[in-house]
Amino acid sequence: MISGIIITCCFIGVVILILTDKVNRAIASLSGALITYFTLRFFENAKFSVFIEFLIGNAQDGYVNLHSLILIMGMQFIVQICTEAGVFRFIGFKMIQKTGGKPIPLLMVLCTITVFISAILNNILTVIILIPLTITISRILNINPAPYIITQAVLVNIGGMLFPISSIPNILITTSVGITFAEFFLNVGLISLIIFVITLILFYFIYRKKLTIPEENIKVLKEVNPWNFVQNEPLFYKSIFILFAVMEFLAIIQPHIVSSDIIALSGGIILVIISKLNPRDIISKIDFELLLYLMGIFIIAGGMEYVGVMDVLGNGIKSFSGNDSFISILTILWVSAFLSSSIDNIPITKVLIPVTGVMTQNFSPGEIKTGYYSLAFGANLGDNLTPMGDNILVVNIAERNERPISIKDFFKLGFITTIIQLICLTIYFTLLMRLELGIWIIIYSSILLLIIIILYKIIWLKYREKISLKFAKFKKIKRIKIRKG
Repeated sequence: MISGIIITCCFIGVVILILTDKVNRAIASLSGALITYFTLRFFENAKFSVFIEFLIGNAQDGYVNLHSLILIMGMQFIVQICTEAGVFRFIGFKMIQKTGGKPIPLLMVLCTITVFISAILNNILTVIILIPLTITISRILNINPAPYIITQAVLVNIGGMLFPISSIPNILITTSVGITFAEFFLNVGLISLIIFVITLILFYFIYRKKLTIPEENIKVLKEVNPWNFVQNEPLFYKSIFILFAVMEFLAIIQPHIVSSDIIALSGGIILVIISKLNPRDIISKIDFELLLYLMGIFIIAGGMEYVGVMDVLGNGIKSFSGNDSFISILTILWVSAFLSSSIDNIPITKVLIPVTGVMTQNFSPGEIKTGYYSLAFGANLGDNLTPMGDNILVVNIAERNERPISIKDFFKLGFITTIIQLICLTIYFTLLMRLELGIWIIIYSSILLLIIIILYKIIWLKYREKISLKFAKFKKIKRIKIRKG
């Protein structure tokens, strides 16, 4: 009991330190791991082998944590060299030129590039590559980059749901539960593409009348050579070949033959050798801080599971859902989304994996996997509910490039978009598990949407001038009162 309280408080403390950015996340995580070690050693008399199992897993779970760490390291080698070769900038700029500089096609292409690049890179690296590229294009075209930057930031997390390797939560979930590349893509990736299309439609209606590009600036965009982004052409082709070969092998080779982490690491090492780059330079750019951070989280989460905290959490949420698989899956979706909105989704995912296992233990095999798919959706999408985490980086990059964006606008679009995405996923799970109820929800939602559109056209379009004048008059009176006060 005492151990459970100490380790839970330790986990909360680590989350607060990371959230407030008071301590480096790797140091915070490893400090929490040490507290967990001493707590279990002196209060539970746990052997050292238990902590090794927390760190790398064991034979029963297939050494799941070790596989996760190797997979992340292997993909980091590939991504780092592809970035050095200019692969992502070249592809991105080439696609942008195809839009002819037209505002709405430009918005759609930037959004599409963001989703597919973030499916391969982590969110932070995607933002670091694409936001400066977007700002460069905005300078060429002499336009405000804010709408393009905000929509890209919102869509980064959809790209993070496309493949098992697209985000750390996906890697943790798929390696923990044994979900294959194909299974994940068919059940999460394809649905995320549908969510992406729905989000694009939403962006179209929001920005269709707000985006304009001066005609004379479009010619300048067409004259820029995308090969300027490529410093080493042979390395460019080698990187593309290895990247697509690894993606193909991950899709077609079953994990029981060769595991995904070994495929990724093999591709990474081969690319390091054939790239002829200095291996020390490549290794120095690998994110070892992330790996240390994960190791600490593995030990803390393992300690919480060891003392039964996960069972308490799982059974507590399970009692709320009444042992109903449909309600449980929706609960996992919304709880994971709101928790990851203000807390790093890596520790949240690591904690919620065993909690989801407890909640779904009496369900059918198909329903159990659906519960984990729901967790993947929630953990990835929740990041956009608040302008925190990776989104702060977006704001900082924009400010450094003298193209500041409004946190208020960011929050407004991110929150509304994410709620709509979660509602769409709720309807999807309803259709999947309660078909008749799902059909009725779609019918009633369509009728409600139709009524809103009709009311908008009848009331707003007819009286908008009067409403605008009254609102302007009200604001003027308010300003006068403030001055007098």
